Amino acid sequence: MGDHWQPKEHGRKCPSDEQARLPRGVSDKSAEGVGTQATKRHLREVAKELHVEGRSRMDKGELVDAIRKANARATAEARR
Repeated sequence: MGDHWQPKEHGRKCPSDEQARLPRGVSDKSAEGVGTQATKRHLREVAKELHVEGRSRMDKGELVDAIRKANARATAEARR
């Protein structure tokens, strides 16, 4: 999330864990680290942690895009 890794609750795995096993440059339904196979509920929770405004009215695709953009902003800010 953003510029840091967070462990999942109760040692759960998520789509990003599967993505990490693939060779570099190979994609499997991930949008720059955002698991596109995650549930809408999970995506809303991530968006909430990233302070994404309007998340309750977004569909799944919009949530993925908003999270990707928020992660990019957080990473850019961390590099300053």
